[in-house]
Amino acid sequence: MSEIRLVIAVPSAGSVRMDFAASLVGLIAKISSTAIATRPESPVQVTFDVAMSSVIHGNRETLVTRAIEAGKTHLLFLDDDMAFSPDVVDVLFSRRHPVVCTNYLIKTEARDSFVAVGLDGQRVVTSAASTGILPIAYSGFGVSLFELDVFKRTPQPWFLPDWVAEKRIYTTEDNPFYARVRAAGFAVQLDHDASKLITHLGMGEWKWSEYQAPEKTAQVLELSIQGAKRG
Repeated sequence: MSEIRLVIAVPSAGSVRMDFAASLVGLIAKISSTAIATRPESPVQVTFDVAMSSVIHGNRETLVTRAIEAGKTHLLFLDDDMAFSPDVVDVLFSRRHPVVCTNYLIKTEARDSFVAVGLDGQRVVTSAASTGILPIAYSGFGVSLFELDVFKRTPQPWFLPDWVAEKRIYTTEDNPFYARVRAAGFAVQLDHDASKLITHLGMGEWKWSEYQAPEKTAQVLELSIQGAKRG
């Protein structure tokens, strides 16, 4: 019977919405009182860690380094622009995979693009019919679960962004990280069911069920333009 030593890791610039705070309290309360429903054979020790600065990838590197030094077995990244059901941890742990991440809408008004990218290079959609897990290239870190062995077997730096010379921009830290993880021999699993238990927060809220296919969005925009011209 192996113990789960979980650290809930939050990289933050210093302020959070109440939606995130309430979700975090609910999650910690659930784990503390009922452990992990899908892993009843494993005693659970849960701790909380936060790294705070404006350098998000540096915060992640710090959190993982401290988790390894503290002898943790699992790390749950929770970004502070997410809201989530406490049940999400049961779903993620039920997969029993070293890397399990979630899918959520990118914060655009069109709501026509998810963050996850498949092995074919195309954006992955989480729909009402989507269920189970799917091997992918990468996703965001919003709500994601890792066995610490992933980081021990993947050389640092883990979260260093890449430079895209033709566009003269840096990437986010997620795509290069997951490429390094896959090169180290780990599959990246996207959990559609867990994805339906989370919300991406901004000035509004971005929930998986609000997705609009790009062609539908284009039609709506065209109708709006035509209506404006008539007006």
